[in-house]
Amino acid sequence: MKKSLSPKEILGEKTVLIIEPTLNYRNSIKGFLSNLKISNFKFVSSVKEAKVALLTVDAGLLICEWSLKQTNGIQFCREIRENSRFQTVPFLLLSVENLKRDVVLASEVGVDGYLLKPFSYEEFREAVLNVLKVQNVPTTINKSILDAQGLFETDELDLAEELYNKIIALSPLSARAWHGLALITDKRGDQTKAIELLKRAIDMNPDYVDALRELIEMLAIRGPVRELVEYTSKAHEISSQNPKYTLILAKAHLEEEDYASSEIFFKKTIRLSPKLAQAYKGLGRLYMIQEDYDSAMKNFEKSLDLDEGDVSTLNSLGMTYVKLGKYQEGIDKYQAALKIRPNDHRILFNLGYAKEKVNDPESARYFYQQVLSMKPDFDKALRRLKALGK
Repeated sequence: MKKSLSPKEILGEKTVLIIEPTLNYRNSIKGFLSNLKISNFKFVSSVKEAKVALLTVDAGLLICEWSLKQTNGIQFCREIRENSRFQTVPFLLLSVENLKRDVVLASEVGVDGYLLKPFSYEEFREAVLNVLKVQNVPTTINKSILDAQGLFETDELDLAEELYNKIIALSPLSARAWHGLALITDKRGDQTKAIELLKRAIDMNPDYVDALRELIEMLAIRGPVRELVEYTSKAHEISSQNPKYTLILAKAHLEEEDYASSEIFFKKTIRLSPKLAQAYKGLGRLYMIQEDYDSAMKNFEKSLDLDEGDVSTLNSLGMTYVKLGKYQEGIDKYQAALKIRPNDHRILFNLGYAKEKVNDPESARYFYQQVLSMKPDFDKALRRLKALGK
């Protein structure tokens, strides 16, 4: 009878990488590995440290705590499975909670084993041996999801929908199946229903970044702002260093008139991505609303340094210059904006007002008349013309 290989024999010279922040569990795992005669192992405390370690370590087994401060164990597994180098590395997830949802989500993203804390040496040994023996063959549900995705990509929407519904009947907690239904619904043009299906997917897996990202994109267009803030905040918790999410939060808080939060997120966006023109533009808008025109001017100028053809920023900077009494500078920016967008009635009105400020009533009258030729009921232009005597 052939003798079963031990964990050490299966691993060979490869390293066990353990992502575990708790000292007590580190000590326990270290002792258990020693009992298994495994000497090649490395402990790290966070996913960030794990990613650095994986650059140099030849990992034969990953053991990861589910609950981590930034990116949790399930999300980490999902991320590394996207790298062909780590697609078949056995992955053992540790958790203090025995939640059915966690187990389903873990299996969907490629986790090979699940061990509930606290655990004995025998439980640890069995779990390690089981994941090391995994051949990384897709489960029936995972294969069905891949088939459904293929049908979606070839526009066979009815067949894809039928397959996703079968998956949900077998596994109602399958976030990827709900996500797939959302994509089909969106492609058919029913974005309202697609949003609800994406929310269902996120309810099943709060860390499902793809569903979160698509939901945020839809809410950014359709609203409501409160839901946009709610779901973008969730994405920010998962990926706190992503400037896309901080910028969305900054703009959403500005729309809600939560100026303190808006300023915090605009500044964080700039720290994360110093060359993102939209962040300086948004911060300029915030300061303009607060009538801090000097700060608004500096941020609009920085935004234009990075994106000199942004008409909205040219117009906003022109308005700021006028507020500061720098009328000719304002006129210059309005004229630059009109070269790009010559029929924008708002910019034409602003230019007319600036011309009034430099005592050029004829030019002001001309620009107000231009506005009214496009927008006959534009009240501001009517009032300014009346004030000029006609």
